[in-house]
Amino acid sequence: MHTASQIQPLSPRDRAIGLDIAREDPGAALERPVQASPFLKWVGGKGKLIGQLERHIPQGSLRYGEVFTGGGALFFHLRSQGRVQHALLGDRSLDIVNALTVVRDQPGALISELRGHELAYLSSDAEGRAEYFYWMRSRHPAEVEQSDVQRAARMLFLNRTCFNGLWRENASGRFNSPHGRYEKPAITQEPRLRAASQALQGVALVQTDFRAWPQLARDHGLDFVYLDPPYHPLNATSSFNAYSGGSFSAQSQADLAEVCGELDRMGVRWLLSNSDCPFIRDLYGRWQIDTVWAARAVNCKAESRGEVREVAVRNWK
Repeated sequence: MHTASQIQPLSPRDRAIGLDIAREDPGAALERPVQASPFLKWVGGKGKLIGQLERHIPQGSLRYGEVFTGGGALFFHLRSQGRVQHALLGDRSLDIVNALTVVRDQPGALISELRGHELAYLSSDAEGRAEYFYWMRSRHPAEVEQSDVQRAARMLFLNRTCFNGLWRENASGRFNSPHGRYEKPAITQEPRLRAASQALQGVALVQTDFRAWPQLARDHGLDFVYLDPPYHPLNATSSFNAYSGGSFSAQSQADLAEVCGELDRMGVRWLLSNSDCPFIRDLYGRWQIDTVWAARAVNCKAESRGEVREVAVRNWK
């Protein structure tokens, strides 16, 4: 098990957000249902798996944590049911945590910024749209000074106009998905952003490595944690886990299993999603492993799309 001193420190840029507690009392009840859904298109998002996953989630009110939030489909679903008493959402990606924070705290300013991008993009011809997309893609936050709102708007714009909504970063942390060339992409999404902002009120947000979560679970008194890491590849050609710069290695998968073991010893219930392969089944063999079926939509070959078997691992019965 990793101790706090063994966790690799984040860079000064990545620690810019740090642990961002909501302005409301983080202990305030969140049971009142708020109808909301993810505002980010996210490869591997769990929107279509909710019906299967909720069979593996404890009943009743939850003090909920999500380690790899991404689009946050499961959180928004449970929030809409009034089942979230307190929530801590985290991710390694500074862009994701920044977007969540801005949607929570500054939805009006974000919507205004997105309207400007939408007007500039949709009023252009095909060549102009591609030029605008690649210009926005080139404006890396580490090189071009941007406010939190501008950074969030850049992410949402690129997410809605890139190929297949595939948010992908290279090892240097630069977004590198190509232009999507959609006829009329939904860029501003005002109703969706307003609903998401309401759902995120009272929610604590943290940008950190997954190894910090046992301590975070203690600090927030969490009783249920959902983990949806980059999946372990089934084979060499299926490997894609570069959402946030670099890859999620086999050692990272093993470290994550250790984190789950520590949460288990703390009495925190958890659910983990991953690919169904011998390596993952071996790592989590001491716990309950169930099978779910997910649609595989991102593949360059249409015949390779379809349903794929995944695992849902839990430490409670």
